[in-house]
Amino acid sequence: MRRILMLITCLLLVTSMWIALTKGVIDPVVRNIIYFHVPSSICALVCFIVVLVGSIGYLITKKSSWDHVAAAAAEVGLVFATVLNLTGMIFSRAEWNVWWTPSIRLITSAILWFLYVAYLILRSAIPAARRRGQVCAVFGIIAFLDVPLVYISARLIPDIHKPNFTFDHTWQRIPFVMGIVGTFLLAGLLIWIRADLYKCQNQLEQQLYS
Repeated sequence: MRRILMLITCLLLVTSMWIALTKGVIDPVVRNIIYFHVPSSICALVCFIVVLVGSIGYLITKKSSWDHVAAAAAEVGLVFATVLNLTGMIFSRAEWNVWWTPSIRLITSAILWFLYVAYLILRSAIPAARRRGQVCAVFGIIAFLDVPLVYISARLIPDIHKPNFTFDHTWQRIPFVMGIVGTFLLAGLLIWIRADLYKCQNQLEQQLYS
């Protein structure tokens, strides 16, 4: 099942990239970064929602599987948040001749990135599994408070960054939608794989200390 999903994901991403770079090119060229920037931003926020759900699930049930999902989603979400911030900086430099400006939109996005870096550092700093799960679950819930701020600042607060982007023709919309779907599948697969690795790690720790 996992291999089939991986194959579908690769086909979607490769096909969307090929269409975007051949039939769906946006002028000026730097605006083609939207094919990476927007899917990454959406996936990052969705991953952090998964962290929230996993954190609440762990606090309620005390089952390690919830903690594994939350940790995996935090790692994957951080990767996409990094892509989001880097592509945003590249676009900003090309469009407005600045790498970064202290607007509320960019500040909340940067804070979000640092919060989940702190979350992962916290995980590595606490050796006891149960204590680590509890502390990180609480921190994961608190860190999520910045997610709606990122969304609100992007959609409702006036800024140099446009809240919406319009396409000129269908060949631009097709790879955009395919890219979002493919990126979602990729994020889901990475969370699935990483959560399984956390499960194996937890089993090894229990065998070593039992």
